[in-house]
Amino acid sequence: MSNGSNRPPHPPGAPDTPLAPEDGVTESSAVALERLRAILVAPDAAPGQKLPTERELAAKLGLGRREIRRALEVLEAEGLIWRRQGAGTFTGPPQNIAQVPDDDISASPAGLLNLIEARLALEPSLARLAAQRAAPEVMRRIATCIDRIDSAKDADSADLWDSTLHREIAQAAANPLLLVLYDRLNAWRHDKRLLRLRTSLNERHRVGASYPQTEHRRILAAMEAGDGAAAAQAMRDHLMDLHALLLRYNQEEMTGHDL
Repeated sequence: MSNGSNRPPHPPGAPDTPLAPEDGVTESSAVALERLRAILVAPDAAPGQKLPTERELAAKLGLGRREIRRALEVLEAEGLIWRRQGAGTFTGPPQNIAQVPDDDISASPAGLLNLIEARLALEPSLARLAAQRAAPEVMRRIATCIDRIDSAKDADSADLWDSTLHREIAQAAANPLLLVLYDRLNAWRHDKRLLRLRTSLNERHRVGASYPQTEHRRILAAMEAGDGAAAAQAMRDHLMDLHALLLRYNQEEMTGHDL
């Protein structure tokens, strides 16, 4: 007899018996995982905070309880939540596990190195796409940013226009998913603690005034020519120079000696 569904019949009591969602409820464990992650990183989230029950989460997120349960299992395996029998599910690692210190481990020379490595993985691709897609007015805005960096009177102004330039390129790539990733990296770049380290780096290893502008103009010239490969390479060369500088800075901090 048909059960009115395309699914094969499930033996009673089988461990993976699906919890039938109500009409209109999305059935996707991946969707559940992403929505739960969003809850965990929300501004009002805090370690040790109790999460709603599976039933309440399913109703709140418009998902099936099976999908919620599977996503919670992944988050628990990642150490992002923990459960206590009879008490519920809580955010963060179990209370008997050492907590991460308040001074985030990313606020270090090694953290700066991680950041530039992440930028190396992303920004050359953004430059390649921008070279293929950017309109002439975008090129003019990028040229203005380079001019403003060149005429900056202090490090803060130069950093502001450098950040604006790189975001113009990211936005010109016309890929909203990549732009979200870029904005997240850019937010870390301007974290106050990392900013202090960057200031220390700039004071210790001063770079010639024409150095960044020359590299930026190489990127712009490749974009204006519509040469995606050249734009990507110019961006990669620019970031690799910064990577080498940060690697040296990290080694100096580890050894306590200037190299």
